[in-house]
Order: sequence, then structure tokens, then C-alpha cells
Amino acid sequence: MAYKFVISVLVMVSVGLATSQDTSGSPQASSNPCLSSPAGIPGIPGTAGVPGRDGRDGFKGEKGDVGPAGVKGNSGENGLPFVPNIKQCAWNKIDDGKDNGLIKECRFNKKTDTTALRVLWNGNFRALSAGGTCTRWYFTFDGLECEDPFPIDTVLHTHASHNMHFGSSVEGLCFGIPAGRVDIEFRVMTPCSGTPASDAYTGWQSVSRMIIEEVPVVPE
Repeated sequence: MAYKFVISVLVMVSVGLATSQDTSGSPQASSNPCLSSPAGIPGIPGTAGVPGRDGRDGFKGEKGDVGPAGVKGNSGENGLPFVPNIKQCAWNKIDDGKDNGLIKECRFNKKTDTTALRVLWNGNFRALSAGGTCTRWYFTFDGLECEDPFPIDTVLHTHASHNMHFGSSVEGLCFGIPAGRVDIEFRVMTPCSGTPASDAYTGWQSVSRMIIEEVPVVPE
């Protein structure tokens, strides 16, 4: 009796193993949860990928509506009108043979600190020498040459001893002169630029004039 029980158990095990194969004879995984393996250890996260390229520009949007008009600003105060301030000093036949020093001066009353002075000399000059020579005529303001932006002058250079008198004008603007009385002088000097001294002459047999004008400065 005991032998028969053992044989029956073996037969049942053999039948169970036989039913775990498919018709092709390949073994099949057991569906018994008691035979599953435990879960593995989680893996290490991978390296972050390279950022992608920028996307293409979108289509141009439609033009927006015009905004409402702003509030009108307050009217500015009326400025004071600029009153012309100009003066001329003139001399007939000054015939000045001076080689260095003051030729003529003209006093002017400058009204405003922020204006510029425009000065003009019109007359004739001569620089006489047997060789190459140079003579300079220039303006000063209360004894000083203009510094803003530059001196106001002219130079006459000759090579031969020809007694020729050249008509010419010297003109320029000078900034930075304060309001008040200004003595404006026209002067001569020789030699200049390293040349020998010349026999200078100013205003031969003609009218010489100095014109002075106060002019407003327009901001840049």
C-alpha cells in the first residue's frame, strides 16, 4: 500500500513537468509567484544631454494700432529778443611803418557773457626784405590773444625786396570773453617762423577799418 502511494506522487510530478512544456518542447516560465526573483538594485542616472539649438524665428507679427495722442505740453516762456551789438572803427591813411607793436585799437562794450565776439580788420599790408621774410598781423583782447578756439591772425611771407602793398582782411570769432568793456587791438610783429625781420607797413594810402560784432552762440 505504501509503495502505491509513492508511485502515485511520482506520476503526478512527472505529469506536472510535462504540462510545463509547449508543443515544441521548449520550457515555459512558471506563473507561480512563489518562483519569481527579487528586484535588482536601481541603476546610476545617465549624464544630461547637450542642449538643443535655438528654434527658428517666428513669423513677423502684424502692425499694431497707433496709440492715442499724448497730452499737449505747457508753452515755454518767451525769450528775450537778441539786440544786435556791432561797432566799426575806421582810419584813413594811417600809413604805419611800425615793425612790431600796436597798430590800432577799438573799445567795445560786450553785453552778455555767453556770446562770442566777431572781429574783422580790412586794409593793406607790406613785408619788405632783400631775402625771405615773414610778418604777422593779429588781434588781441585786452592785450591777450584769443584762446577759444585759436588766435586770429594772418601771415605775409615774401622772397624779394619788392615794395608791394597787399589788400587783405583778417577775421575770426573768439569765445569765452566776459561781458563788459573790452579793448580790441590790432598788432604787427616781425620776424615770424624763424625768418629775418622785415620792413613792415600797414594801411598805406587807404582806409583801414576794424569791425566788432557780438554774436549769439547756438548750442550744438
